[in-house]
Amino acid sequence: MGEHGQPEVLGPIKATRPPWGVPRVDPAALGYIVEEYQLCGVAACYEVVADQAGSNVEVKVMGTAPYHTRLLVMRPADPERFNHTVLLNWQNVSGGFESFAPSDGELYEGYAWVGVSAQEVGLYGPPVGMGARVNAKGLVDEDPERYGMLRHPGDPGSFDIFADAARVVGPCRLTGLDPLAGLDVRHVIAIGGSQSAMRLVAYANTLHNLHRVIDGYALSAWEGRAPDLGDGPISFGGARTVIRDDIEVPFVVVNSEFEALALHLAGAVDSKWIRYWEVAGAPHGVTRRRDLPHGHGWKPNTLRIKPVAESALRHVRRWVAEGRRAPAFPRIEFDGDRPPRIRRDAHGNAIGGVRLPELEAPVAEYRGVATGTGLPPLFGAARPFTDDGLRAMYPSRQLFEDRWQRAVDDLVASEALRPEDGETMAGHMHQVRLPTDEPHPIGPRQGGALDDADDGWP
Repeated sequence: MGEHGQPEVLGPIKATRPPWGVPRVDPAALGYIVEEYQLCGVAACYEVVADQAGSNVEVKVMGTAPYHTRLLVMRPADPERFNHTVLLNWQNVSGGFESFAPSDGELYEGYAWVGVSAQEVGLYGPPVGMGARVNAKGLVDEDPERYGMLRHPGDPGSFDIFADAARVVGPCRLTGLDPLAGLDVRHVIAIGGSQSAMRLVAYANTLHNLHRVIDGYALSAWEGRAPDLGDGPISFGGARTVIRDDIEVPFVVVNSEFEALALHLAGAVDSKWIRYWEVAGAPHGVTRRRDLPHGHGWKPNTLRIKPVAESALRHVRRWVAEGRRAPAFPRIEFDGDRPPRIRRDAHGNAIGGVRLPELEAPVAEYRGVATGTGLPPLFGAARPFTDDGLRAMYPSRQLFEDRWQRAVDDLVASEALRPEDGETMAGHMHQVRLPTDEPHPIGPRQGGALDDADDGWP
């Protein structure tokens, strides 16, 4: 328990409209219950006063303020399915509103998932200068009946709010109302991607050892930066940093090619408690828009890190619950230039990293950063090979499919991909058209086992 008193849980909340951010599928069909609760308490804001390698970070409380936020809770309808693990999601607000809960993936293998509205943008919407989506709304404006009473003290209090959420869903929860309906919780894993990953690294590096309420971290699309504890909503980064290696709980970070340079420059390396996985060719995020301006043969890059991130989540749980360390993988390679550049093969694709079948049986050049292509940098770019080039690479379709299947088999064998996702990823080879094929419609997908662009995974 924090020094500011035990937080209070209210709910489950009933209103005319369903909670914001529920999965885009019916959770009941997947054996899950979705409920929403409110969390009330007093949050502190902190300042780091001493931070030296090999010693604990010292922080001091700069002030306190009350808060009233919400928790979106998904749990197995059958308690016997529960695997004793809560995934505590730092709700992403990069678009000026909160991301949606996952509609598929590792979550539905018996976990409970709790989305924490930790940041003020989630409640009030984006401030001027944030660069959010047009017409983005916070929860309070989106549904005043359900959320009009929520209050946030500002993002310096977000870290304490997240810790309080861990307390009320963790193994030692003491609140009178249990948002997990008596489930036997043994582990809490913090999860978040992109901007949320930055804030979770800030929390881990400064407050984890003070609070001791998180048992492991599964992060994605982390750009090697973390905000200061006193930063407000405009801050999406801060100084370049690495994850401290003296926190002594498991971390697995799944990054795309977009973030590889930042971590290379920061000197982020695997250690006893930390694994960095980098998916070659993949961008930071995937856009559903196909009308983005581009040129020189470049198109939006549809590769995704999500199927690898789902496997990483399974590995974090095993590491936390069973002591089985996650595997290590080669990193994306850089040359010795200043500034460093990604080493690329004869097809223009990155060398090293976790390799999707699109890079082992390529039909295009994939860039995780779209610089120089006319596309937004975050979304990467892809440039299909010419028909003549494809004929030279693949005299027969069987050769292409053999290479694709071998790449999927390698991913499953190395445990970078869950076995149940292997069949789906292998099936994507049939969406690829080669010039030697008979004409047939081409599916829009280029790779990745799962597709839900608003689920919080890049």
